[in-house]
Amino acid sequence: MNSFISHARRRMCTVIVSSVLLFISPTAISKTITLEQAARLTLRQHPDLQRYQSLLTATEADRTLANLTPAYHVGVEAENLLGSGDASGISDAELTVSLSSVFEMGGKLDARVSLVDANLSLLQSERYVASLKLLSELTRQYVKTLAAKERLTLAQTSVSLADEALSIVKQRVEKGATNKAEFLRARAALNQARVDKASAETALAIAKQSLALFWQGDAEAIDKISGSLSTLPAKRQYSAVYQQFLESANVERLTQAISVKEAEQKLVESNASADISWRIGVRRSQAVQDTSVVAAVSMPLFAEQRNQGATQAALAKKEAAVIARDSQILEIKALLFKAQQYLNFTIDAVKHINDTVLPDLETATTLVLEGYQRGAYSYQDWIASRDALIRARAKVIELSESALVNQSLVEQWTGVSGQASPTQEFRNNHE
Repeated sequence: MNSFISHARRRMCTVIVSSVLLFISPTAISKTITLEQAARLTLRQHPDLQRYQSLLTATEADRTLANLTPAYHVGVEAENLLGSGDASGISDAELTVSLSSVFEMGGKLDARVSLVDANLSLLQSERYVASLKLLSELTRQYVKTLAAKERLTLAQTSVSLADEALSIVKQRVEKGATNKAEFLRARAALNQARVDKASAETALAIAKQSLALFWQGDAEAIDKISGSLSTLPAKRQYSAVYQQFLESANVERLTQAISVKEAEQKLVESNASADISWRIGVRRSQAVQDTSVVAAVSMPLFAEQRNQGATQAALAKKEAAVIARDSQILEIKALLFKAQQYLNFTIDAVKHINDTVLPDLETATTLVLEGYQRGAYSYQDWIASRDALIRARAKVIELSESALVNQSLVEQWTGVSGQASPTQEFRNNHE
C-alpha cells in the first residue's frame, strides 16, 4: 500500500487526494484502476480544468491591450475652398496636416497593467484551487466506489452464510429435529440475501460509472478498483487543521480576489488625473503662399471632482470583497471543524468495533450455531446473532467511508505535506 499523496508547497499548500492514496496496490493488474491513475486522467481530461487554458490566453491578450499607449492620430483639415465668390476655387485655401494624441496622466497605464496582472494571478490561483477541489471530489467518489465494492463483498458473504444456513436447516428438517417453517424462513432469507447482492452489484456499477466520468471515461473500461477501506488516517487536532487552512492556496485565492479590487481602485483613482490632449501640425495658406506651425493643448476641467463617485464605488467594492473573504473563512472554519470532529469520531468508532464488537459477535455467532445444531438455541437466536455480525461489518464499512470522505474534505481546504503525487506535473507547469 502506498501512503497518502500530497506535497509541501511553499506558496500554495496542496490538498488533492493524499490520504486515500494509501489504498493503491503496487501490483495492479490490467484494467485495474488506482487512485493515482484516476487523478492523472482527471487532471488531463476533465473539461473544468481544460477551460482555464483558454481563460489564461484571453487574460494574456488583455495584458497586451492594457500595455498599449494612446494611439497617434493623423489629421488633414482644409478651409476656404470650393465656396462662393472669392472662395469659389482653391486660391484662398488653407490646408493643415496634424499629428495628435493624448498624454496619460496619473499612471493609468501602470494601473491598467496591474489590474490585468492581478486578474491573471487570481485566475491562476483559481485554476490551482479548482484542480484541488476536483481531485477532492474524485477522491470522495473513489472512496464511495471502494465502499460499494466492500458492500458487495459483504453481500456475497451474506449469501454464502444464508446458503449454509439453508443446508443446515434442511438437514435438521430431514432428521425431524425442526419444523418445515424454519426451512421456509431460511430459504426466504437466502433469496433476500441474493436480492441484496444484486442491489450491491448495481450500486457498484453506478459508482464505477460516476468515477469514470471524471476523465470522460466509461465504467466498462474498469475491471477492478484497487484498494480497501481498512486503513484510516491518524486523528488530528482541529487547531492544527485550521492553521494549515490559513496557510493554504484557498486563503491565497481569497486574498487575491481582494488584490483585484485594490487594483481596480487604483485604476479608478488614476482617472482623477485629467489626460492632456495635444495636437501639432503644419498649415499651408495658399493665398499668401506661407507655411506655419499650429499647436493645441486641451484637458478636461474638474476631473478629480467628477471621479469622486467612481472612487467611492471602487472603495466600497474592495471593502465588500474583504467582508466576503472573512465570511467565507468563517464558513470554511465551521466546515473544517465539523469534518475533523466526524473524522476523529469515526476513527475511534471503527477501532472500537474492530477491537471489541466484531470479535464478540464472531465468537457469539459460532457458539450459537453450535448450540443450534445441538438444539440448545433456536433458529431465531442463530439468525439474530448472524444478522448482528453482518450489521456490525456493514457499520465498519459505513464509518470507514465517512472517515475517508471527511479526510478528503479536510485536505481539500488545508493541504498536507507528503511524498510525490500524481499532480506533480500539473504543479510544475502552473506554479
